[in-house]
Amino acid sequence: MTSPHTFNLDATTPQLSNAGGSRTFANADNFPVLNGWAMSPYLLRLEKGGVREPHWHPNAAELSYCISGRAAMTIFLGSPNLVHDTFTIDPGEIVFVPQGYLHEFNNISNEEAKFVLVFNNERPQTMGISGSVGSMPNRVMNATFGIKPPSTFFNGFNKNSPNDIVIGSKPANTVEPASMTRIPSIHKLNLEGIPPQIQTAGGTVALGNITNFPILSGLACYSLILKPNGVREPHWHPNASELDYVLGGRARMIILSPGGSVDTFEVGPGEVVFIPPAFFHYIENPDSVNNMHMAIFFGNASPQDIGISGGLSANSNEVLGATFDLPPTYFNKLPRFERDLFVVAGGG
Repeated sequence: MTSPHTFNLDATTPQLSNAGGSRTFANADNFPVLNGWAMSPYLLRLEKGGVREPHWHPNAAELSYCISGRAAMTIFLGSPNLVHDTFTIDPGEIVFVPQGYLHEFNNISNEEAKFVLVFNNERPQTMGISGSVGSMPNRVMNATFGIKPPSTFFNGFNKNSPNDIVIGSKPANTVEPASMTRIPSIHKLNLEGIPPQIQTAGGTVALGNITNFPILSGLACYSLILKPNGVREPHWHPNASELDYVLGGRARMIILSPGGSVDTFEVGPGEVVFIPPAFFHYIENPDSVNNMHMAIFFGNASPQDIGISGGLSANSNEVLGATFDLPPTYFNKLPRFERDLFVVAGGG
């Protein structure tokens, strides 16, 4: 089943690929449903020794989820902070980089390091340090670093080109001092390592929002695990777009758009789903044996949630009767809940 709300990020040919790794992105140009909604996903793969060059995003913050492998990252905060934050990233951890901050990824494992990155712009801009240095005259770079002319030292920096290298490779004999030690940071949260705030018979949800990850701004990420036949109840988010990346298993979904368009589909590992703010939707694990796992990104650091269990319960029998053209007594048997159930067992 195909849907305008889905994009197979893993199966798409990378827009950039070399010996160090690859970068695949979906934005409003190749995934039109994103247009106007300020979200877009990238897939970053770094081979052993691969380096995503130091870079920044002029128009977007970035929130990444480590899928596999291990990497080190440095974020430079600039003046007046003048702080380098260098730390490790392991599977299940999420990392937030504020808009415009200089940062890099480099693989410190013996396997591929794989990340899904989400930006709070449907067409995120990127500027790298290689093209930036390459755009400056050598005399300016020499003056900046106090190198006396006629030095040609900066001639070797990207051959005076304003085009970024994007992904490079470290020498094969590079020793990684941080490869065996976890290094903490205020910029990361071990999303899969915290006790899920929501635990029911249908599954679990670990919340990476501003409440437990205070550095966030404009983005959040939840880890949703649905047990066999588990259901994320029908709901909507009044203040946030949603972008789902399937980590494992399969999901069945329905999205209701304004005007009555009902989109029903299934997605599997490596596929993303985009849901605009306040669109009614649900997620179900159709598998009766295996779990389904999603990283769910939101375009708000504190996404709101309204579910159908609490939504129906909040209204009187008389209002529901008039709404569904049924006698009010019909709803005497409707279970009532003070708050949404969020994740439930059942389906099938």
